[in-house]
Amino acid sequence: MIKKIFFFLTIILFSSGCQEDPYPKPYGYPRLYLPNAGYEKWISNCNVSFRKPIVSQIENVQKDSCFFNLSYPSLNAKVHCSYIPVNNQLKEIIDQEYKLREKHNQFSTNVKERVYHNEIKNVHALLFHISGTQAATPLQFFITDSINHFFRGTLYFNTSPNNDSLATAINFIRTDIDTLVESFEWR
Repeated sequence: MIKKIFFFLTIILFSSGCQEDPYPKPYGYPRLYLPNAGYEKWISNCNVSFRKPIVSQIENVQKDSCFFNLSYPSLNAKVHCSYIPVNNQLKEIIDQEYKLREKHNQFSTNVKERVYHNEIKNVHALLFHISGTQAATPLQFFITDSINHFFRGTLYFNTSPNNDSLATAINFIRTDIDTLVESFEWR
């Protein structure tokens, strides 16, 4: 009998003494299943063509305008794109792009610029990779021929910014934007 009481007391002591105080668990980030990369040539009625990711869709913002979105429904993201004729105002347009990027600098920890030139196609681009957990747009770019044409794009996610959790999707779309820029042609 004493053995049974000792056995039950031992079990009670071990089971009650090993509990920790409860505390909230950190949020986990959902796992992203990235689609397979693939590209197709896309020709717009706005004097441009490029290799568009197959997983993306073109959404026209306004009918018969040169403002459109490269939409990624599975990633809940859009690249807002626009074509602007230069009309001898290239400096003003580029200054406007830098002002737009500067608005995001207050939330960024680092901005990396990548320059791309293709003299044969007359394509000159500047890509901005913006780091920081609260940066609203992690990628921006513009492309010009320095005379007549200007094309810009900005990546936005349809969620509050937390680029740590979006890093996989950002890197996936960054590859697509690099392909877009490298395949870009003026018509």
